Amino acid sequence: MQIAIVVAWGTLKMLVAAGFGAGFGFTFLETFLWTAVGGCLGVLLFYRLSERLTEWSRERWLKGRAKARARGAALRRIFTRRNRWIIRVKHVSGFLGVAALTPLVLTIPVGSILAARFFHHDRRMVPALLISVVVQALGVSAALTGMVGGFTQALP
Repeated sequence: MQIAIVVAWGTLKMLVAAGFGAGFGFTFLETFLWTAVGGCLGVLLFYRLSERLTEWSRERWLKGRAKARARGAALRRIFTRRNRWIIRVKHVSGFLGVAALTPLVLTIPVGSILAARFFHHDRRMVPALLISVVVQALGVSAALTGMVGGFTQALP
């Protein structure tokens, strides 16, 4: 049951999954393995479902906008600070930047959907996302299970 919790959280938010793994008393290797498995499953799942999810989100947004117009309420801005930041990351660093930010900063679902939306034509996108998840799961698991703590305790 504990493994299922870590894997399930790994599909959504890697830092939380690694925290659960460390909290359950998993070893570094177990925490890393199950966090990485959950993260990779999340990337594959949300990358595959991205088209349906973005279409659902777009329809919901359009309905809300039509209701707001009918009420005469002020319409929400389209180009928000967050949207501009995402586009800047896309243009400046490309698919590698999106892959690097996906596990910890953007969360796995948001990063996978953005990657599929912007870079669906690039065959390197999914492997880059998976490598990023594994590398960052390694770092987070090491930090949370005390491997890093063992090194810092040895320093004066």
